[in-house]
Amino acid sequence: MSRRGFSTIASLVDGLLARHERSPAAKNLTAAIDDGGFSTVDLRDGFDEELSALEREGGIELIRAGPKTERRVTGVRLKDAGVLYRKVDRRPSAELAQASVEELRSRPGLPAGAVGLIDDAVAAWARGVSHIGIRSGDGRTLRDVIGLAMALHARLSGDPQAEQDFRTFSRLTVGDSKALERNVRQVAFAMGRIFGGLEDQSRLDPEELLAGAGIRRLPQPILLHGEISLDGRAFPAMPYVGIPTDCASGIGLLSRPDYILTIENFTSFVRHVREVARPGRALVVYAGGFPSRPTLGTITRLAAEARVPTFHWGDMDPGGVRIFRHLETHLASVGVSLRPHLMTVELLRRHGRPVEVGAEFADDMKSSAVADLASFIAGHGLSHEQEEISPEIPAW
Repeated sequence: MSRRGFSTIASLVDGLLARHERSPAAKNLTAAIDDGGFSTVDLRDGFDEELSALEREGGIELIRAGPKTERRVTGVRLKDAGVLYRKVDRRPSAELAQASVEELRSRPGLPAGAVGLIDDAVAAWARGVSHIGIRSGDGRTLRDVIGLAMALHARLSGDPQAEQDFRTFSRLTVGDSKALERNVRQVAFAMGRIFGGLEDQSRLDPEELLAGAGIRRLPQPILLHGEISLDGRAFPAMPYVGIPTDCASGIGLLSRPDYILTIENFTSFVRHVREVARPGRALVVYAGGFPSRPTLGTITRLAAEARVPTFHWGDMDPGGVRIFRHLETHLASVGVSLRPHLMTVELLRRHGRPVEVGAEFADDMKSSAVADLASFIAGHGLSHEQEEISPEIPAW
């Protein structure tokens, strides 16, 4: 019997129905009576009369205890949920869940994976629980999440597009500028559930995944140091330049650098440029964490053109090695080998700090130039942020 006691018919019925919806197959759902919850004898008598009426209608069975001459009702057992739904004028959660997605189901061209996600949500909501963080019956949020996930997949699988900020992408996709910000993790999960076969993306932080599709909280320019041009025109001398992503195709090399270095974090990018990079000798690109598609496309295109030693410097943690691996894979597609810079087991052993990390990310690094580092991070639970190391010129 449920330990919680009830002293009103409405609360008792709601409690039984909530448990019935969570476990529809349960055969012996009971609820106890709170004997101390009645301020007068009349209230208890009226309560017992309503319980007897529900028993006569077949909704419950009364549970009694005590000697034959003094037996009293101590609880009830659910017999027919339909009687109780009618008693409190409540629709079953399964019906409400189905009704909340009727409009979404009618959307033409839904992928099979989206239909499966809707079915999973309905099954969870029928039990009165949330699904992927979307509260029970919230069909509108589920609609927005699926729409955003489909649009995100289209950007990832199609031609590179100009960067968009979260709110513009969200407004143009589902008509709600804040839907993506409210449901970032749900959108990332939904994309993997709908389209499948996205193991690499599924291991990414949701914001890293969005950045890879050119969706950022604010569009960031591509920051570069080196002898570069825009549409054939050189820049005046300055430590680095910022070029809007929609102009990325016009970025070119004025001279062949000695090396290319991509840097994950802004502070380390600025320090490398100001402290050690030599004019005309290096092309240094700020990756901005997980690089956007325009940034990644620019890095890949310029590296393929230059054909010089190419390096990446990032954090020594799961996110940092995933970023390295992502860059490494894309550069390998144009015949450029990526090398780690200031990302070694020796440095991490000396400077790393204990953190809790999962080991699964290292499985995808076995053929990577940072395989040993990834394995060490996973095995020893250490990490290190690159800003704590002073910049150096890569050795080759």
